[in-house]
Amino acid sequence: MSSLAATHPDPCGAHCETADALRTLRNLLEAAANEAARIRAGAALGNADRFQVNEAVDLGRDALALAAILGAVPAAATDADPSFTADSREAA
Repeated sequence: MSSLAATHPDPCGAHCETADALRTLRNLLEAAANEAARIRAGAALGNADRFQVNEAVDLGRDALALAAILGAVPAAATDADPSFTADSREAA
């Protein structure tokens, strides 16, 4: 996932597809946050070797790449509120 692209060959083609994709991502992120907390707690108890620590750091970088893609949504949205789009660009 380290090479996430800003475009996708099969973009959402309707509002309902976007809603489904957002719901799926929300559920996956909730599960990922739970697993990340388990990993962190286990590591604090000494239950993570150096390879697992490196993988956790890599996954953290992948999460930041995902955040960058989602953060670009307001700028890409054709019907976004102009003030929101401008604010999001300034914050980036």
